[in-house]
Amino acid sequence: MGGSLYEELDRIFHPRSMAAVGVSDSMENMGMGFLIGYRKAGFKGGLYAINPTKQFKRFETYPSLLDVPGPVDFVKVCVPAAKVPAVIGDCAKKGVLAVTIFSSGFRESGTAEGEALEQEIIRAAKKGGVRVIGPNCMGIYCPESGMSIRADMPILPDGRIGLISQSGGVSISVVMAAAERGLGFAKALSYGNESDLGPPEILHYMGRDPKIKVICLYIEGTRRPDELKAALTDAAARKPLIVLKGGVTGVGNRAVSSHTGAMAGAGEIWEALIRQAGAVPAADIDEMLDQAVLHSLSAPPRGRRVCLLSVSGGFGVFATDQIIRAGFEMPELSPETRQALSKNFDAPGTSTRNPVDLAAKFFQPQHFQELFGALNAEPNIDAFIVIVGIEYLCFVGDKAAEWSGFMVKALQNGLKMLQKPVYVVFFHTALDELRLKHERSFLAEGLPVFPEMNRCLTAVKRAMKGNK
Repeated sequence: MGGSLYEELDRIFHPRSMAAVGVSDSMENMGMGFLIGYRKAGFKGGLYAINPTKQFKRFETYPSLLDVPGPVDFVKVCVPAAKVPAVIGDCAKKGVLAVTIFSSGFRESGTAEGEALEQEIIRAAKKGGVRVIGPNCMGIYCPESGMSIRADMPILPDGRIGLISQSGGVSISVVMAAAERGLGFAKALSYGNESDLGPPEILHYMGRDPKIKVICLYIEGTRRPDELKAALTDAAARKPLIVLKGGVTGVGNRAVSSHTGAMAGAGEIWEALIRQAGAVPAADIDEMLDQAVLHSLSAPPRGRRVCLLSVSGGFGVFATDQIIRAGFEMPELSPETRQALSKNFDAPGTSTRNPVDLAAKFFQPQHFQELFGALNAEPNIDAFIVIVGIEYLCFVGDKAAEWSGFMVKALQNGLKMLQKPVYVVFFHTALDELRLKHERSFLAEGLPVFPEMNRCLTAVKRAMKGNK
């Protein structure tokens, strides 16, 4: 295929037409499920079902790929493993750009037959100029082009995150978990056995994709360590790269080979590789998503000096302990800042030192402009952390949604006055559905939100240069 690797992959992420091979009308059939998912995601091109004996009302149906009139750019293969080589042969004759092989039973099976079958399909694909994603994977998720990996996948516009996942299940869960928080992915790819396209190629692509601001990678192992290291280093030099490694324990390592047939290696070696490449390691999915939130919406602070704002003195006390234990500093605010704050926030129960305890004065948002204007002028602070709970934003009752919406908007407007990084810690305490609604609104306003103080502090520490 002509052109650069970026151009080649961009065509694959934006096909003109797609087909699924191995489609039936049973509820559990993945071929039909993929086609329905593409339609629900808004795919504008041709969608074709391939079945040699049946016709389907929902989609144009043909006995084989070769019978489809016109070009087919992308194919989802959902037939038993033994039938995949013949499908790849048809793809080559049809001029298909790329295939995702959902089918399993290849190298990950641990059998000589599975290994030989995988080698057979790769030889056929290379000979015919067809790129392969998989086998044993879910494939591409790209809301912009209407590509999905399940019929119920969320389609959020203007996503800023890219995801590369060896596991199909992890790709689904991460995209769904992020969408629950109001965070969208620009592109995601599950690559399974990495027989052809894998992290080296997709990191190259996502590192150059202007729509992607941060890349997340879930990886279990690789057969191309040198290529992977070079790709990690290149991508991490271009934008934040968060890496979650699966299979770092001995038992987890054993599970990797039965999942995708990859070589996992010792956890210490992988951690060193990730750090040497300039990427940021994550311990679990929550940490990976927290990093994605921070990097897609904000920037790491330039130093460790933190100002904490709280409504509750008790929350401010234990949060201060957490901040100090995490290696940050909490200097007292300058006399000039404290004098400016005292005009409207000097009352019983309040404190203008650091932490800033607003107490009942929090419920006077008419003074937020003065509050955040004074804090913005403070020279001895590198970042602000704001503790929020739904019970602070309203009195729980019939007017909870109305009052909390008013307070959230006032707080957001104030926080956006601050010219240094701001992180919101929005605790899970009460009225969780309403809390989640407001969490999404903070993200929509470009303010990173975390459900726990330690998760916020871990994300900030990981993001700061010299603390990877």
